[in-house]
Amino acid sequence: MKTAINNIKIFDGTRIAWECGSVLFDESGILAVGEGPFEAEQIIDGRGRTLTPGLIDGHVHLGTLGAMSPNSSESELVQSGALIAAQAQQVWSCGITTMCNCTTGANADIHVRDLIRGGLIPGARIVACGCGICITGGHCWTAGHQCDSELEALRAAREQLRLGADFVKLFATGGMGTRNSIPNVAQLTEGQMSAAAEAAAAVGAFSRAHATGLEGAKRAVRAGVRIIDHIQMDEELAAMMAEAEAFYCPTIVTRYNILHTEDPRYQYMRAKADSGDLDRKKRALELCRKHGIRIIAGTDAGPNDMTPLGSSLWTELNLYAEFGLSPVEALTAATSGAALALRIEAVTGSVAPGLCADLAVFDGDPTVDLHALNTLAMTFQSGIMRWRRM
Repeated sequence: MKTAINNIKIFDGTRIAWECGSVLFDESGILAVGEGPFEAEQIIDGRGRTLTPGLIDGHVHLGTLGAMSPNSSESELVQSGALIAAQAQQVWSCGITTMCNCTTGANADIHVRDLIRGGLIPGARIVACGCGICITGGHCWTAGHQCDSELEALRAAREQLRLGADFVKLFATGGMGTRNSIPNVAQLTEGQMSAAAEAAAAVGAFSRAHATGLEGAKRAVRAGVRIIDHIQMDEELAAMMAEAEAFYCPTIVTRYNILHTEDPRYQYMRAKADSGDLDRKKRALELCRKHGIRIIAGTDAGPNDMTPLGSSLWTELNLYAEFGLSPVEALTAATSGAALALRIEAVTGSVAPGLCADLAVFDGDPTVDLHALNTLAMTFQSGIMRWRRM
């Protein structure tokens, strides 16, 4: 069914394209963007509203992580898959139409992604990696291939790619969420990550690395990894990332929540955090601006209820604004910038003819004030209205 949204302010993924424009679309994609008004079977008056591309959370953990190795049982796969299917619909209420899943046990995300792509179940688009790659006993070892040589890392990467992974996830350092793991200590070697990254590139996929310590992040950049997650970077690393054209995913909201949680379940994580972490995250964003490093918005949401899926992306974007990005820069990181990093820019992330009609409509104007994200009125996934505020 053709739908037209007329008389609406349009943020196209990089800029304010129209102060008062129109968008025409159906299930096949965006048909036209312009002055309008357009005629259609369904016409929505956008007067006083703002339209953006559907939001992208560039770093989540769907399903179940704990005790979910690559060799998990069929029942564990079904349980995790059912949870992911529900989560893929839940996030529409926050304007999210795409998520990049950065490790799930049993490769359940790959299976659910395929069901959504095939039209068998409705849900937000998923960019999936399945199980990650770590050292034996390393960060997220319960949901990963444990590898202690370059050959083992290469085999693990090829196995994930054989199963249909869109990218290879590498754990370059320890982390907050794994008990007894020291976050800043380097884990995977440069050689291991290089072998995995090259395997991904050979079949047109990409790689990304969890890195909370500088040495691990620098190893990942030298290894040719495309996206570096979490790191509180310094000048040397920033220069390396700029030269390599690597992307940065800050995930500030998770560190913010760790530092502020009073929940006894998460005090072991809070004990690993430092009061200066948020200042260093702010400095990382400043370095990105200085060196021209592209940012992909992501939350690290999903493994626990401390950082819930969906709404945490709104918090993440507001933190970007608090730390110096403009609302338009923050929105770009959660739309066209994220799509570029994930290599889906020819599918989604912008409001342009030929792309999927993944769209969010707000009663307020998040291009001026990101707190207006909570005025979300409608979410369209592939041209179908999937959520509307009642």
